[in-house]
Amino acid sequence: MSDHPSPILDELRGMAVFATVVRCGSFASAARALGLTRAVVSHHVRVLETKLGVPLAQRSTRSFSLTPAGEAFRVHCERLLDEAHDGIRGMELLRAEPRGEVRITCSHHFGNKRILPALLDFRRRYPAIRLHVAMNDNNVDLVQRGIELAVRAGPLADSDLVARLLVREPTLLCAAPAYLRRYRAPATFAELEQHRWVVYPPSQRVLSARVGGRPMEMAVQGDIVTDSAASRLAFVLAGEGIARLPAYDAAAPLAAGDLVHLLPDVETAPLEIFVVHGRRIGPSARLLRDFLLQAAPGDAG
Repeated sequence: MSDHPSPILDELRGMAVFATVVRCGSFASAARALGLTRAVVSHHVRVLETKLGVPLAQRSTRSFSLTPAGEAFRVHCERLLDEAHDGIRGMELLRAEPRGEVRITCSHHFGNKRILPALLDFRRRYPAIRLHVAMNDNNVDLVQRGIELAVRAGPLADSDLVARLLVREPTLLCAAPAYLRRYRAPATFAELEQHRWVVYPPSQRVLSARVGGRPMEMAVQGDIVTDSAASRLAFVLAGEGIARLPAYDAAAPLAAGDLVHLLPDVETAPLEIFVVHGRRIGPSARLLRDFLLQAAPGDAG
């Protein structure tokens, strides 16, 4: 092995120095915070700029400002620095019995099926960490409610939040035998448009799928519209309509003959569930986040 440090280590060091310069507001202040000379701090940033091929900052003896490239790159560098600080704090926490409090929110249905069992395991491993669990089918404001972790379906539009993929669950088009006794089973993707649907969530009025490798869409409509995944399943089992169900909902009823898998050749989009949090989270919340990610099924990507 070579005695020379890997280039990526130089870049990581430069990113940490650059993030410190941004947060301190000047090269001189960053040098004092890092215990380095101003010349060494400036050198690290110049080396980073050379590797990236773009200037990150405009500086003079009296002023310092970020270039557009520096402003964009700052987000990644500060995230790297935050992750390092949080990781060290997390390890400090693990030297003793982990303590603290975590507030987490998730939907009733997915929460009861997948999150609650993991939380019980977490409590057995870390009994001194207090959990506040809010089951809520709506996307609540994490900051306003003082919640550190949320389990949400994606994709997510809020760029102020960090989202880690927890599970990518296959989905299937399903109907109950009672429904299919009243309405002829669809033979093609186009025929789905003529059927009654259990619409979930209320905003999801378009079905996206791949048929023979080609992307296709169609509008869905029905007399049942719900914002509850548990209600969706109950209505489908009662024969009220067709729905796109995640595999964790459909598997047992399909095996029991209570549901029928429609058009198996139609590939519907998977359900992606994320663990979501703010840019900064405490060590107890980070411990729970990592525990949930490690406990997730292997197809979480």
